[in-house]
Amino acid sequence: MKGNCANEQKPKGEYNMSTFAIGHVLIKTNRLKQTASRYEELGFTVTYRVSPEKSHNAFIYFRDGSFLELFNPKPMNVADKLILALLRLLRPINPAMIKRYMHYIASKEGITDYAMDSVPVEQAEANLEGMKQAGARVGNKIKLSKKLPDGIKQTWWIAVFEDDTMPFLMSAYHPPIACLKHELAHRNGVRGIDCLVIDVPDLEAWILKYEPLGPRVNHSQQGKQCELFFEKQHKIILRKSDEYRLAEIHLLTSASLDEDLAIQPHESHGATLVLKQQPSCNFF
Repeated sequence: MKGNCANEQKPKGEYNMSTFAIGHVLIKTNRLKQTASRYEELGFTVTYRVSPEKSHNAFIYFRDGSFLELFNPKPMNVADKLILALLRLLRPINPAMIKRYMHYIASKEGITDYAMDSVPVEQAEANLEGMKQAGARVGNKIKLSKKLPDGIKQTWWIAVFEDDTMPFLMSAYHPPIACLKHELAHRNGVRGIDCLVIDVPDLEAWILKYEPLGPRVNHSQQGKQCELFFEKQHKIILRKSDEYRLAEIHLLTSASLDEDLAIQPHESHGATLVLKQQPSCNFF
């Protein structure tokens, strides 16, 4: 997409903020194993970090450091209305996070949320504090952990904006677990994320929302969409529509394609994926 004007959008405040990239995109499923098998049929390598029998998520890792997370937000087979009732009682503990999790439970299968990571990752905590001091409406760190199969406890934190249409911020995992070579190799040739397409009712309002993340903004000639440029050559495309929706994930593949290959929601448990041939000058 070619634009007719480009301008730097700077966050309000005077802190020295590092840049961000898309860390991962969450794809909700009500049937994790079935969804993982389907993605394997589509040519992706799916990795579990804990026992598949106990896991509520699985990962598709890419060479650019990003990944897709297939996840079932329900910890047990309980009716949605009961889980939502419990979450309403817990809402005062962390209103923004509970609201986001309620959305996970109530939403349909498909693209549900996404995280932005600091580049470099060591700046994550400084970025969060700087954004808060500059007036961004983002909450405090929520510390998380899990025990890996080898018994090691892995920790990380997330922080969420009060506006649940915004991404959440995430630190690096500690200790980091390097991906094995075969976990990064996909039969369909996918190597990384190109962009996330988001339908929004008001382009200018959404551009302002992203100011704390400091993207470079490129408006399209038609005025129907705009591109937000981040590190790792990642983009978020805001596309004018009647309502907000996380619409599409565009992935770069080394496979030879005559045209972009669209994987429709009925083929991928609710997510629209578009495979695009990676430019020869853009290998990672």
